[in-house]
Amino acid sequence: MNNLPQLRSANVHRSHTRAVVIIAFTALACAAENCFAFGLDEVYSPNAEYREVSLELSRAQSFDPDPAKNGAKVGELTLEAGLAPRLQMQISGEYSGDPGSPLQLTAHEVEARYQFVESGEYWIDAGMLLAYDFPTQSNTPHSLEAKLLLQQDVGRFTNTANIGFTQNIGRYSEHTGGPAYVFIWNTRYRASMYFQPGIEIQSDLGPGSQLGRFNAQEHYIGPAAYGKLFGHLKYQVAYLVGVSDSAARSAARLMVEYEMHF
Repeated sequence: MNNLPQLRSANVHRSHTRAVVIIAFTALACAAENCFAFGLDEVYSPNAEYREVSLELSRAQSFDPDPAKNGAKVGELTLEAGLAPRLQMQISGEYSGDPGSPLQLTAHEVEARYQFVESGEYWIDAGMLLAYDFPTQSNTPHSLEAKLLLQQDVGRFTNTANIGFTQNIGRYSEHTGGPAYVFIWNTRYRASMYFQPGIEIQSDLGPGSQLGRFNAQEHYIGPAAYGKLFGHLKYQVAYLVGVSDSAARSAARLMVEYEMHF
């Protein structure tokens, strides 16, 4: 009977050891196999809308026969305002859900978008997006996102590119790796204000160690459409096909934005 506390302590110690070993092997497996990290983003124009206030909702989801890639979700609810002729600020709540899990609030974000030059002043419009994420869960690193925003009109075609990275920072950012890079492209035909069909590319290039390794990255391509309805409602919609081994078979995204001016 006197050995019972010692036996219980030993069992607890063994249980903790097994848990640590399982977590360690899981982390190593994810690192070796490039665990699925789904995320499609809005395509941003570099041009800011002065004195515009908007409420925006976005949602994206993956589809794949593999349960490990099927049903991953991301979403964002955003309030945005054009506070200066070339500056837009926004605050948002970010949501995500792993395959088989519901959407959960994961971070609050503060974002600034700055337009470098007047639209049409040079051969290409350019701007910068900076965003800072405050995670909702403890023991989670904050993150900083930076993107170069480029846009050019050629006849009735508009070409938009977003190129940037996200870097974990702060107290819990050690050993989380270097910046993760992203490339987004959209070309659309301005058929009318209401409907502008096009093609979209979304590429999660991952950290620097994955650059140049196409199948270790998540690449999607497919049709998209932009437009404005009822005078105040903007939309973006895309259905994309995964074209790399790490991507899901397909994915869809939708963004709707209700805008007003003051």
